[in-house]
Amino acid sequence: MIRPFQIADTASLLQLFQWNTPKYFGEEEVAHFETFLASNPSDFFVMEQDGIIVGCAGYGYKPDSCMGQVSWFVFHPDYQGQGLGRKILDFCLTQLQVHKDIEKVIVRTSQLVDGFFSKAGFKTIYIKKDYWAPGYDLYTMELVY
Repeated sequence: MIRPFQIADTASLLQLFQWNTPKYFGEEEVAHFETFLASNPSDFFVMEQDGIIVGCAGYGYKPDSCMGQVSWFVFHPDYQGQGLGRKILDFCLTQLQVHKDIEKVIVRTSQLVDGFFSKAGFKTIYIKKDYWAPGYDLYTMELVY
């Protein structure tokens, strides 16, 4: 089940983030994620399975640039590799398609999960070494419609 994020989900999502640090995220990124959650984002979602929050992701839309963005894909380590990330990605992309003028969707990720987005059709357009934290490079990827 995919549902909108609620502030009450914050502790569970921070725990998911910690379980993925340092494998996928640098320690420096924890504070950024916490600040993001504290802003009570409207286009951010959690995925539950059997009453357990197993992941999250969100999207944004920039009408002035005809561009969407997906972000903050975080999943419980025990539920990775089961296709759940693809399900929430497809959910976000479907929500973005409401905006008929969208020409592309961007994701800013790292070399550690660029393969996930590549499988979904995203292409790497920019790389910056050690952007997120030492050893965590920025991969800007886009999906063009």
